[in-house]
Amino acid sequence: MRLFLLLALTFSTLNINAKLLDKIAAVVDDHIITKSMIDRVKKSLPIRQNISPFIYKQENFTDKEIAELFIRKFIIRSTLAEQGYVISDATVEKEIKRKEQRLGLSRADLISFLKKNNTNFNEFFELNKEAIEFNHFNSVVIIPLISVSEQEIKNEFFKQNVNNKTVSYRYTLVDFSIDPSIVPKSKYAHFRKSMQSFQKGGPLPNEYGSIETSTLGDITADGLTEKLQRLLNKTQEGEFTQPIEMMGATHIFYVKTRDVVESSLYQQSKPQIRAKIYERKAKEVTKMWFEREKSNHYVKTY
Repeated sequence: MRLFLLLALTFSTLNINAKLLDKIAAVVDDHIITKSMIDRVKKSLPIRQNISPFIYKQENFTDKEIAELFIRKFIIRSTLAEQGYVISDATVEKEIKRKEQRLGLSRADLISFLKKNNTNFNEFFELNKEAIEFNHFNSVVIIPLISVSEQEIKNEFFKQNVNNKTVSYRYTLVDFSIDPSIVPKSKYAHFRKSMQSFQKGGPLPNEYGSIETSTLGDITADGLTEKLQRLLNKTQEGEFTQPIEMMGATHIFYVKTRDVVESSLYQQSKPQIRAKIYERKAKEVTKMWFEREKSNHYVKTY
């Protein structure tokens, strides 16, 4: 009896020490994320990047970043469950079999491959489940929040080709001109700020009451001075140029429209530019969504 009690106490002490050694890194609702779980991710990072490159995007992760990935996974799973979408084991198994067939692997071959890559079938199963959940979450939650306008694509194209002399533009400009004694160079910044406010519906300061306006349509770069071309190259559609002194007056131009004269390069570039803008927005939207959604969950990091 004494021997039994001694053994029981010994195993209990070992178990307590084992739990103490496996530190808690974070908690999300009723899920505990431990240091050993984070270490497992680090050891199996290459295969995770292969299965879920859209989740494990970086070459290396800190412990804090991996803990955040776990937190996101559990929040995604909870969100999808609230919407009635739960990934069954059969769905995951079907996805794994599809991969085996595509790669020409038997289950034994797959398990052997996983072992060589510092993981096992159970972990591989969970990774595939996580990938399916993330893809569905991205489709039903994130993508509807993102839109990329034609104007954003055009602006990005102009930025990329600001020094490309083979690209020619066609403008519709609104020219505001005034006597240079009223707007000398020292007042250029104030003048531009006032015109920006005026364009948005604000009052025009009395000192600029003598300003004259004319619209210049279908203007190409060939018909502009080199100095004005440089100003327009730095100005997006829907913005004002910096003031410039021309023909005895101070001018400031509102770029009403700007289009590419030869649109073949623009049309070829659009898909890549759209994808670039979408990726940037997706990161921002996803980050904000999780920051907001965390308030609906118990999340604690250590």
